[in-house]
Amino acid sequence: MAGVGIFDPSIGGDPILFQHLFWFYSHPAVYIMILPGMGVISELISNFSRKKVFGYEFIAFSSIAIAVFGFLVWGHHMFVSGQSMYAGMVFSFLTMVVAVPSAIKMFNWTATMYKGSVSFDTPMLYAIGFMGLFLIGGLTGLFLGAMGLTVHLTDTYFIVAHFHYVMVGGQVVAYLGGIHYWWPKMTGKMYSEFWGKVSAMLIFVGFNLTFFPQFILGYQGMPRRYAAYPEELQVLNIFSTAGASVLGVGLVMPVVYLFHSLFFGKAAGDNPWMHPGLEWRTSSPPPTENFEVMPVVTWEAYEFGEESGLDLEGARAREAAKV
Repeated sequence: MAGVGIFDPSIGGDPILFQHLFWFYSHPAVYIMILPGMGVISELISNFSRKKVFGYEFIAFSSIAIAVFGFLVWGHHMFVSGQSMYAGMVFSFLTMVVAVPSAIKMFNWTATMYKGSVSFDTPMLYAIGFMGLFLIGGLTGLFLGAMGLTVHLTDTYFIVAHFHYVMVGGQVVAYLGGIHYWWPKMTGKMYSEFWGKVSAMLIFVGFNLTFFPQFILGYQGMPRRYAAYPEELQVLNIFSTAGASVLGVGLVMPVVYLFHSLFFGKAAGDNPWMHPGLEWRTSSPPPTENFEVMPVVTWEAYEFGEESGLDLEGARAREAAKV
C-alpha cells in the first residue's frame, strides 16, 4: 500500500525477508512468555522444599542469558527456506547454546529439592509437572536445531508436539501453579486441596497422552495442518484425541473449584504456606495499599525454619495436636 518494496520481488525486494521479520519477533516472544513462568517455578520449588533456591545467582543470570539468546536464534525456523548453509550453521550453534541456561535452571531446581523438606501441595505438583514437561520440550528443541534432522521434521506433527510441550506444558502449567499458590492471598479463601491435586494429575496425564504421540507421528512423516492421514497412523491419532479429552477435563476443574472456593472455601489466613515472602506478611486479601503500615524487612528472602518464625513442621504438628 505504501509502495515500499522490501518484500516485493518485482521492485527488487525479497519475500523471504518477511519470514525473517516474522521469526525475529516470534521466537523471542516465546521466551518472553515463558520467563515469568520460570520465575514462578523458582518460587514454588523453593517454598515447598523449604530451602533457598540453589545457585540463586545462576538462576537469575540464566534468565538474562535466555532473553539475550532468544533474539539470536530465529533462523533455526528457516533451515528449509533457502538461507545459506553458513547462516544455518550459525543459527544451529546458537540454538544448541541457548539450551545451556535452560539446563542450568533444571539442574538448580532439582538441587533445590535435594534433601529439602518437600511437601506435595497442589502448586508443587504443578511445579514438578512443569519440570518434566519442559524437559521434554527443551530436549526435542535440540532435534529441531540440528540442520539435518530439521529437513525431515519441519512442518510435521513433531513441531506441534514440541511447541505445546514448551508453551502449554511449560508456560501454562507454570501459571496454573502460580494461580493455585497465590489464590489464597488474592481471595482470602482456600480451594479444595483434593480436587486441586486430582486436576494437576489429570492435566499431566492428559497432556502427555495428547502430545507425546505427535512426536512419533511427526517422525513418521505426518504433516501438520492436514485433516486426513494414512490408516496406519490412526491409533496414535486416537490416543491424541483421547488425551485431549482428559486434558480438557483437567483444565475445566480448576475453574469449578476455584469459583466454588470464593463462596464456600475456608478462610486462608495471612500465610497458609508458611512462607517468608513479603506478600505473606499482609492480610488475605491485601488492603488497597498492600500494607496498612510500612513493613520493616529484617529477614532473608528465603529464610525458613524456627529463626524466621516459620517452622512448617512444628506448625503442622501443633495443628495435628489441636485436632
